[in-house]
Amino acid sequence: MDRHNISLGLKDDVETLSKKLESISSSAKAKSSAGVLRRLLERDDDEHDLRTFTQSLKAAIVDFQLSQTLRQGQELFLEKLSVAILSLPRANLAAYDSGREDALSLCLEGTRVSILAEIMSWLERTESGTPPVYWLMGLAGIGKSTIAKTVAERADEDGILGGSFFFSQSDAPLRDPQLVFPTLAFQLAQSDNEFKNLIGEAIQQDATLGYKTPLVQFEGLILKPLAQLDTTRRTTLIVLDALDECEKQGAATILKLLLSRTSQLPFLRILITSRPEQHISSVFSEPKNFAKRILHDIEASVIEEDLRLYIRSELRRVLEDPDLANVPDWTEGEINALVEKSGKLFIYAATSIRFIGDPHVGDPRGHLDLILDTELSKGSKAKPYSQLDSLYMGVLRRSLSDSNPEAIVERFQTVVGSIVLLRQPLPLGSLARFVKYKPDGVNIALRHLRSVIIPPSSLDEAPHIYHPSFRDFITDPSRCSISEFVIVAIPDQELRHALRCIELMATSLRQDIAGISDVSLLNSEVEGLDEKVRDGLSVELQYACRYWASHLSRVDLGEKRMVEALEGFSTRSILMWLEVMSLIGNVHSAVTSMQEAHQWAMNSKCDATLITILADAYRFILTHSEVIRASALQVYHSALAFTPHATVLYETYSKDVKSCIRVLQGVEAQWPQSLSTLVGHSSHVTSVAFSPDGLRLVSGSLDCTLRLWDAVSGVHIATLQGHSHLVYSVAFSPDGLRVISGLNDCTLCLWDATLGVHIATLRGHSGVVSSVAFSPDGLWLVSGSWDHTLCLWNAMSGAQMATLQGHSNRVSSVAFSPDGQQLVSGSWDYTLCLWDAMSGICIATLQGHSDQVTSVAFSPDGLWLVSGSLDHTLCLWNAMSGAQMATLQGHSHHVTSVAFSPDSLRLVSGSRDRTLCLWDAMSGACIATLQGHSNTVLSVAFSPDGLSLASGSVDGTLCLWDAMSSTHPATLQGHSNRISSIALSPDGSRLASASHDCTLCLWDVLSGAHIATLQGHSKPVITVAFSPDGLHLASGSWDSTLCLWDAMLGVHIATLQGHSLQVNSVVFSPDGLLLASGSSDETLCLWDAMSGSCIATLEGHSLGVTSVAFSPDGLQLVSGSDDCTLCLWDAMSGMHIATLQGHSREVFLVVFSPNGLQVASGSHDSTICLWDATSSMNIATLEVDSPHIDAVAFSSDGHTLISQTQTQTFVWDLTSQLPQLVSGSILEVFPPTIGLSSLIWSRVHGWIQAQDSQGNHVTHICYIPPHYSPHTTAQASSLHHQSRVAVGCGNGHVVIVDPQDHPFVHRLV
Repeated sequence: MDRHNISLGLKDDVETLSKKLESISSSAKAKSSAGVLRRLLERDDDEHDLRTFTQSLKAAIVDFQLSQTLRQGQELFLEKLSVAILSLPRANLAAYDSGREDALSLCLEGTRVSILAEIMSWLERTESGTPPVYWLMGLAGIGKSTIAKTVAERADEDGILGGSFFFSQSDAPLRDPQLVFPTLAFQLAQSDNEFKNLIGEAIQQDATLGYKTPLVQFEGLILKPLAQLDTTRRTTLIVLDALDECEKQGAATILKLLLSRTSQLPFLRILITSRPEQHISSVFSEPKNFAKRILHDIEASVIEEDLRLYIRSELRRVLEDPDLANVPDWTEGEINALVEKSGKLFIYAATSIRFIGDPHVGDPRGHLDLILDTELSKGSKAKPYSQLDSLYMGVLRRSLSDSNPEAIVERFQTVVGSIVLLRQPLPLGSLARFVKYKPDGVNIALRHLRSVIIPPSSLDEAPHIYHPSFRDFITDPSRCSISEFVIVAIPDQELRHALRCIELMATSLRQDIAGISDVSLLNSEVEGLDEKVRDGLSVELQYACRYWASHLSRVDLGEKRMVEALEGFSTRSILMWLEVMSLIGNVHSAVTSMQEAHQWAMNSKCDATLITILADAYRFILTHSEVIRASALQVYHSALAFTPHATVLYETYSKDVKSCIRVLQGVEAQWPQSLSTLVGHSSHVTSVAFSPDGLRLVSGSLDCTLRLWDAVSGVHIATLQGHSHLVYSVAFSPDGLRVISGLNDCTLCLWDATLGVHIATLRGHSGVVSSVAFSPDGLWLVSGSWDHTLCLWNAMSGAQMATLQGHSNRVSSVAFSPDGQQLVSGSWDYTLCLWDAMSGICIATLQGHSDQVTSVAFSPDGLWLVSGSLDHTLCLWNAMSGAQMATLQGHSHHVTSVAFSPDSLRLVSGSRDRTLCLWDAMSGACIATLQGHSNTVLSVAFSPDGLSLASGSVDGTLCLWDAMSSTHPATLQGHSNRISSIALSPDGSRLASASHDCTLCLWDVLSGAHIATLQGHSKPVITVAFSPDGLHLASGSWDSTLCLWDAMLGVHIATLQGHSLQVNSVVFSPDGLLLASGSSDETLCLWDAMSGSCIATLEGHSLGVTSVAFSPDGLQLVSGSDDCTLCLWDAMSGMHIATLQGHSREVFLVVFSPNGLQVASGSHDSTICLWDATSSMNIATLEVDSPHIDAVAFSSDGHTLISQTQTQTFVWDLTSQLPQLVSGSILEVFPPTIGLSSLIWSRVHGWIQAQDSQGNHVTHICYIPPHYSPHTTAQASSLHHQSRVAVGCGNGHVVIVDPQDHPFVHRLV
């Protein structure tokens, strides 16, 4: 129901009410007009009638009010749907009738009759089997778009047009595949109320649909909403014109989606027009249900007659033009000559007419003679565009007729060169400022070119080329024989544009250019950001920021003016440029821009300082892309603060930028070895693989998903979901179009890598599929399994071709030889097997490892094999003879993955020691050791060009690396492994950290200085606590001991032995005289904190003790255990008081309330239990969203309980009879120190945030880069004291941040 219907409904309701009132009134009048005698006789009925009249009146009014309430609700509902639909990003000029400057004309009446009839007949067909897609294909200029517009208009008149998208290469939104489905969804919603309701509801459920990948957009905005409709409803048409002008990869994706999925919507028809480009034709070459018409194959006589009608009609219009005087009539012979020269190209005819009838020249006869001049039309009949080229050359020659041809050529090169070569069109005012002309100067340059270039009618309109064929002509020297007018991407043109871009940035950029001012706001939180950007950034400045590097990359190497401009940009503008890129949502392209700039400077052999700062900037963007994307102003704060302090970039910019935070400890001196850390998976990353073109990465994970990534920027592209099973292995097909994954449910899954959709499931194994690989020709697949076998599959049909048996234990890894003739497999039986890939026969068994073989690979030249093993080594083998050639030693733990470089000269290996090693394959020497992961490296891969590496890890991340690195990790001051626990001294001056490197460290909180490293444990240290007076430290370790330390001197006092398994928790009593510990040996121990002697061993749990806490008065202890219970103990006697039962899974957090009357416990059962410490009764069970509860704590007054999971902060009010949830906002945070004001580190998104105890007023203070703390490091922690924030990280760093200059913290503290 629309607003018009609601208005009509209101009118109907008023009329109904009026009729009811008239009826009641008539009855009352009839009663009152009766005679006196009759009224006396019926007086007993009067009271009844009066009640009836009153009730009828009330009922009529209530009916009217109810009807209005319902209509208002409907109107409000429609309003919400409209707002949701209006929020879609879209290309506003995509519709056929949008009125853009290069608007197409309709087919002239009487022309294109047969093809239009054929298309309309296809539209009207309703029988089963009608192709849902019609492809109209033809050469440029043959009239496809005119036909498409005519069909769209007729469908619109018939009420069946759902939407249209007319692509244009010259306009960025009109070639952007990300905007196609949101634009069509918007148009569909406007065309039909049923569409509107369904699409609006879809957007209300997920407001981000319009910003997802085309696959998700299509399914969420088109397929799923429309699938709810009656399949027999009237036909709905969508028109996609000039699909070849869409970005190539995106066009293929859109086409595949439409061809494969629209059959689910029988009422939907798609008309597509395009040139016969390879990337489109190849998709249509697959067997799909579509109709096809090749426009240039239509009989010449039919097209000639259409052209004759068109030319005759248009020349008549020229004759009638009042701006043209003394126009002679045209002879039939001249018309026929124009038809002949047009061939089958309507663009020739249209351009000729515009040239002849140009009123700014006023010489129709002269221009016609110029066109008909046979000298201009010479050329091979085999070239389809020879006549068109002659016409275009005639137009250019005519523009040289002015008195100053040199000035004309200069203007042409400047203005037309910019129109053709700029990466997107600029409005007249912006274009004039860009080329440093006045707007009139631009118009003068276009004066004689109105037949090929649409002149702008205002400063806000951009000049457009009428047809892409003119751009093709003018940029091809073999077609344009007038050399002065050839606009190719010559270095001089690109130099002019690159210099102008950098000049614009130098003069216009400034910090906080959009006037946001509040550094804590994310871009998404800034009210009216679009308007601020529009007001603060001119169109030409935005262009300069987007495309300066694209122009630079095409400038002659070493060009002096370019080098000087680049030096100025690198020392003054990088951060401000990145701020703008954040504001306009283009951070992903900033990576490519800086990569291009650095490469140009390297190839130009520029000064080392320039090369270094550009390299720093590239690393800066890769490292901080998440925070730059989220918040423009954080470029100057979080990003710069966490930039290595010895880099040229930091030294250059830190002295001029006043940051509101300082990182006192934990920032590296130089960039980490990994280029970037890719975060997204929620469990182990088991396998990674590059696409054959090196542009994408695929990763598989134990979180049951595959993810596709941009291999350059590290941006997440898509998540492939379609099963609920763990992914153990992934591989790209050689053409990059498919991905195969091996799963723990004994199957393989085949995916379309472009669409991200599941194609097929391959079944044949009886165990986990641990490894998969495509043959080099893409026709075969091989898989290895825990069922001890390999399987060969037909990669096209999915049929199982053979089962290869020969191993006596799990097959861990498989690979094809480069020629596809052989296979190699590695197994837990300590061997490798070589197989004939055709016959499936085992050729040889290779023995040499002393433990399980985890990974195997052929060298690309086919001469070598490499294997990795749990015996900590790699082995090199002769692939021909099977002889072992070398053993490579360097890892300190299991080798999990191996790979050869594309040139066969290098190897990379991943290990459980958390490192990657680069090896010289010839000598076996270790070239470099790469550190960056905080847990076992499970998979490694070289990029196809050999310049990059990718790795996946148990820590849930992927890392990208420079494969040419020859560095070894720097020695860290502090820890060399992940932090498991940190504690703050009572006076807040010192910090203690415990680490998996078996040490503790002491830090000065105010300065961030490292005080001491405490060594004494032989295994990872898990827990640490200060004594109440701050003089002592206690630590617990996996070595089953506690250590006591002098916290001032860092001296070891005593080792406390009494547990038989790892110590999980230590805590001092409030008076500091006792120490309590909980262990996996199921006991607690009470210790004398002075002497270190064990006072008592407390037994009562049936599984390991995970957490212990003293009551505030020190008289009681509470413990939590893996046995799902809590125990209360008398701390003086060690007597067991009570067992608290209520959880269904492990209890891992316990805490007393400040008054000691209550206990809170956190469990893996996704609940927090609140207990009465006196009666041991369960007061309440509080449900949270995750079994991974990171913190449970009481506020200092005991009135509030705060708990945090990986995804939410929960704040509970304890002052009422039952706890009330007062906040459950999604913050994705990690443990804070609880207080009325807390600084909280967001573990998932990396933010340190400030908020009050009610969970309100969340403020982003600063962002910690992903490589500091991989998101699966559950032992990391954070705390707040006097505006200092300390964070223990997965990479071994203890980061201490001072945000005291932050405006919010000023108010907070």
